[in-house]
Amino acid sequence: MYEPGMHSGRRSMPASHCLPRRNRVSVSLPPATAPDLRRRRGASSMTTVIVPLDGSDRAEQAIPWATALCHRINARLTLISVVEIPVEFGAWSAASAMAVGNELDEWAAERKAYLKDVASKIDGIQIDIVSRIGSPTSEVLSAIGDVEDPFIVMTSHGRTGASRVVMGSAANRIVRDARCPVLVIRSQRETPDVTPSFDRVLVPLDGSEFSEHALDRGLDAIAPGGQSIAVHLLRVIEFLAVRIPGPDIPLDYGLVAEYTEAMQEEATNYLGVVTGRLSEKGVAVTSEVRQGRVSDEILRTAAEQKADLILMSTHGRGGVSRLFFGSVAERVLHESTHPLLLVRPRG
Repeated sequence: MYEPGMHSGRRSMPASHCLPRRNRVSVSLPPATAPDLRRRRGASSMTTVIVPLDGSDRAEQAIPWATALCHRINARLTLISVVEIPVEFGAWSAASAMAVGNELDEWAAERKAYLKDVASKIDGIQIDIVSRIGSPTSEVLSAIGDVEDPFIVMTSHGRTGASRVVMGSAANRIVRDARCPVLVIRSQRETPDVTPSFDRVLVPLDGSEFSEHALDRGLDAIAPGGQSIAVHLLRVIEFLAVRIPGPDIPLDYGLVAEYTEAMQEEATNYLGVVTGRLSEKGVAVTSEVRQGRVSDEILRTAAEQKADLILMSTHGRGGVSRLFFGSVAERVLHESTHPLLLVRPRG
């Protein structure tokens, strides 16, 4: 997640990935301005927004979204950078423990200086900086476990880019294993000129308890104190795949039409129930049912509704949801500039 020596110009010195905890640095910085950061009534339970950084412009594209979220819900911000050490250099580290220790101290100091520089450009937020050495995904997941009510904001790719891959391996594992909301920003070659907003949210639902849990938990995270928010619920009915029995057996198009009509009615009634429940809570909510390919309809609806982000569950019908771990959310992330707020079910 962060290459040793990338800012100093020095040759990176590999070492073992099994490193002492003394090389973990945590520093708390006061806000650049001094607003009242005490928790106000109704503030979000997501008190700590965590942003993994690797020193790249791509990874830093998550910062505007993270700071906007912190201001919106009155949260703390933690910036974490992990120095990834090549495993193959373990033999050298065992033979030269003192040299390794000196290198680690330098790398930790570099990471701390980098994070302090990033933090100095952020106003009005209580900021913690955390510099660690080890496996990026393991250290970020460990940092999540060290705080109460975390909320991760990160880009889909960092230093390596890897545009041919929809989501980098580190981001993929964090989304898969983190038991907290994760806002994934699609990284781009050039830093986009956007103003982060959480006011208009598209929520695709598949009728499962998982997707409804994502809806409730996600909205609680980004609009905990009655902040302005408009929710658009979407249920997509996929085209029925019909296999013709044989050349001499006609296809019963009437039966197909009846099935489609029944699915349309069920989806409409379902969204009506969810819409009513949200309306009772004072949420501005609209809904619609569409037919077609799920990812296509999500993308089309997000554009038409001018959504700020898309809220989805990492699980759905049958457990592991097609909305994330399959092609649907991957395609949404790949083809849309809308951030994805992904929520893992509890348990």
